[in-house]
Amino acid sequence: MRGKKFEFTDEQIEYILTNWGKESPHSMKKKFGCSWEAVTKIAKNHGLDLPTSNEWTKEEIETLKFLAPKYHYAKIAKIMGKTQHAIYVKSRRLGITLIQSRRKWTKEEERFMIDFWGKLPIEELAQKLQRTIFSLKVKAVRMGLGPMIRNNYDVITVSDIADLVGVSRDRIMSSWVALGLKLEPKKLTEKWSIYTMSWEDLWKFLENNQNEWDSRNLEENIFDEETEWLKEKRQRDKIENPLWYRRWEDWEIESVEYLFNKGKTYQEIGDLMDRSADAVATTLRNLGYSYCLPQFWRDDELAYLKDNYANMTYREIGEKLGRSASAVEAKAEALGCQKKLARKKESKNFGQ
Repeated sequence: MRGKKFEFTDEQIEYILTNWGKESPHSMKKKFGCSWEAVTKIAKNHGLDLPTSNEWTKEEIETLKFLAPKYHYAKIAKIMGKTQHAIYVKSRRLGITLIQSRRKWTKEEERFMIDFWGKLPIEELAQKLQRTIFSLKVKAVRMGLGPMIRNNYDVITVSDIADLVGVSRDRIMSSWVALGLKLEPKKLTEKWSIYTMSWEDLWKFLENNQNEWDSRNLEENIFDEETEWLKEKRQRDKIENPLWYRRWEDWEIESVEYLFNKGKTYQEIGDLMDRSADAVATTLRNLGYSYCLPQFWRDDELAYLKDNYANMTYREIGEKLGRSASAVEAKAEALGCQKKLARKKESKNFGQ
């Protein structure tokens, strides 16, 4: 009936609280068949921050355009502090190609590759097919389409290897060659040569020297099927970075600066970028930022949090202590003060 108050079930309320910030209120209202205001009221009554305006700033749009060809859109959502749905919708409206989960090649896509491989720039092909540049290179090799566009040889160059696995060219030419990487010089002109190797030799080297590279830099399923050793390595690398040093890409540096200016801590940035907090701090210092010490909690602040966490929201406590709601929540969880009672707080006490 029109105008009738929507009554949420306990399961629906729990769903809203669990997925707040991960799924948009608009998506939830369609799921439950209620209004946007009803969904946000539940969130507000449980101390959750309401979503800000859906309008994108010019800076955010430029950041999205820069990150889109570099990273999976789920990671972009984390970096920019937006939902995956928001990233997906905005990209479609702007005509931005997103890197999504691997999908099978269609017959139409293969025919397009046959018709235009070597005739269009590889960047344009990637844009039209909505795939990464490396996935196109690999597909061209598997289809036997001939030389790669960048270097005119049906092999992979040192620069290609550096881009593929996220290591520096110097590391490849020194450490990897010393470990047995087989590079062959290819003469392009009388004065200019490049070093290349076959794809088969590269994969043998990567398998035999797994501690020399980080699989998180390698696009998943770049070949049709991943071998068991690579699947196992991916699991190990999620726990510990095998490299003592990993080259910073330009887009990573810009992302770190963007996140820092959005108020993220070194540790929060490191978690998002798969880097240590010290590495993030060093990168920011190299950009001219002063080192920011963590804001330690005083004894009186800890006491206030323990005394009031059950009857106040994180945001209310944060306002009293001059801290963010997320910082209060993180400290409460570290102390074992989960807000089990706060969610039952009567709605009349909110918004005062």
